[in-house]
Amino acid sequence: MIYIDVNAIYYFLTAHPQYGRRAKELVVRYGDRLATSALTPWLIYVLVRDARAVEAAMRLARLLPLTDEIYATAVSLERPRDFEDRVHYATMKRHRIGTIISNDRDFDGLDVTRIF
Repeated sequence: MIYIDVNAIYYFLTAHPQYGRRAKELVVRYGDRLATSALTPWLIYVLVRDARAVEAAMRLARLLPLTDEIYATAVSLERPRDFEDRVHYATMKRHRIGTIISNDRDFDGLDVTRIF
């Protein structure tokens, strides 16, 4: 599995002028292996306010459960800086995923490989 961050899904779904092409390349390349947190569809909705985007995000990647264990791990982390990213990182660790598709440099320096 390869984890896909909210930003990459957003860029893909919105055909973002700067990052959309790269996001699409990565989605096409890794499409059948993508996973993300169950938090991601909600975050996509917050960003675009469109239920169709939520449905598309849910089809794009396998949704991994958001559990009390993952929240507890996220709370205990010092990095990444943003709590949302800590939830993503804790989800990755729980599911032993070592690669993330993201343009968020807050994942750099952690024990995961970031591609974008």
